[in-house]
Amino acid sequence: MTKRARSGSEDIPSIVADLLREVPQQSQTILMVDESYLKSSDSQVQAESNFLQNSNTFQSLNNAKNCFDYAFLRKLLQKAPLDTLYLNRKNTEVNARPVVEVVNREYEEEFLREPKTKERPCVQGNDCEGNFISTVEPGKGFTLREFLLPSQYKEYLQNDVLPKERQLCLMCRRAAVAKLYISYRSDSVNTDSLISDYRNYAGVVGEYNLDQCLLPCSTSSVGLMDPVACHCRKWYDLKRVGGIRYYKQVGYLYPDSSSVPFFQ
Repeated sequence: MTKRARSGSEDIPSIVADLLREVPQQSQTILMVDESYLKSSDSQVQAESNFLQNSNTFQSLNNAKNCFDYAFLRKLLQKAPLDTLYLNRKNTEVNARPVVEVVNREYEEEFLREPKTKERPCVQGNDCEGNFISTVEPGKGFTLREFLLPSQYKEYLQNDVLPKERQLCLMCRRAAVAKLYISYRSDSVNTDSLISDYRNYAGVVGEYNLDQCLLPCSTSSVGLMDPVACHCRKWYDLKRVGGIRYYKQVGYLYPDSSSVPFFQ
């Protein structure tokens, strides 16, 4: 008896063989595609945009130079405020609430210079506002020392302790406050958060004029309860005192004795 040779098709399962029978013997080439097939619907474009935006959110925050990144800070200020009348709040939480410290003009002028020994420069580095003053030739500006609130400066003088993280200089603080303030006023957006942790005297002899300060708004909440001197690059002039570079506030006028002080 002669043994018959097995064909290759006998080793293929019947289900697979049925599928292979439906495959056309000759391949076909697509010569034209309907133009509407390639178009994306509005919902598809929106879904793809949302997906990419969510994927890049974490990366964009990581790429921010510091915690004062404008977009991040603006969204943070628009969050719902914490209830300050909660009776069961711990004492430690009450003591940690934000406090607006009063700063006079003479105190601020001590921070409008380059840093000395043991003092730290502005966290913005080469992007510090001190390098872009319009009354100074390009490249002749300098990075200011970091600004310390009176409570922080007292701690530095008594215990030689600076804040854990480097901070903005006075000019960069003024610029950041002005940017948020103008944004809220122009967009008619309200916020229950504070955009400045210090305030200035306005309309007081030896201090700042009211018309050169950012003031609270009577029609909306813009994050300011007290005046803060407005930042303007052309109101500073470079001076040298004992070989140290200073910026003098030549454009910030002094109020006269007839001025009415600002009281909130």
